[in-house]
Amino acid sequence: MLARLRHIAAATIVGALVLGAALVAGGPARAANPYEVTGVPVDVTAADAATARDQAIVQGQRKAFGMLMEQLVGADKAATIQTPSDAALGNMVQDFEVESERLSSVRYIGVMTFRFDADSVNALIGRPADSSVDVNAGTIPTGPTQTLSVMVPIASLRDWVEVRRRLAGIPVVQRAEVRTLARTEGELNLVFVGDPTQLAQALAQRQLSLSQDAQQWTLRLAENGAQ
Repeated sequence: MLARLRHIAAATIVGALVLGAALVAGGPARAANPYEVTGVPVDVTAADAATARDQAIVQGQRKAFGMLMEQLVGADKAATIQTPSDAALGNMVQDFEVESERLSSVRYIGVMTFRFDADSVNALIGRPADSSVDVNAGTIPTGPTQTLSVMVPIASLRDWVEVRRRLAGIPVVQRAEVRTLARTEGELNLVFVGDPTQLAQALAQRQLSLSQDAQQWTLRLAENGAQ
């Protein structure tokens, strides 16, 4: 059986990796970010591969949360912390990446990395807020904070990961909260500073296109920024 594949960037995710990597056992590797969990194995069988993939993401969130608790508070205390609902966990996850994956007609097997929002995790476990310096401090435009619900069309899980990767680090975007994730689209709540025009301009700098049609906002990967 192959050793655990190391964490890779979302822009270089590939789908044709071997089955053995998905079944590697053992605890999570310590990452520079204490709220990041790597090497999360998932294995789901469902009616079809797409459904299995969607369920694997939910399964991965649950496993990653348990692994995160062990990283932060130790195994004994982690056993006393109740896992939040799937919806709550989805809001706590900042983004995730696929380290490796393999699909059959009804099965999805993979290894994932999850990064959690530090403030949400700290609030749950009663830990003081992270005192680290915000790299975006002083760069966020002034103005009202708004929440915009956007649909995100996707052709694959890689598209979803890439959208989340590009959203990370945009100064005007405070949070990108996952509402739903299905086979061909996801839905996000973008909590941002300013107005939709300013948001669209900031997104465009990260090769993301924001448009509105019949009161529905849509966020897409810009063609000239596709990877």
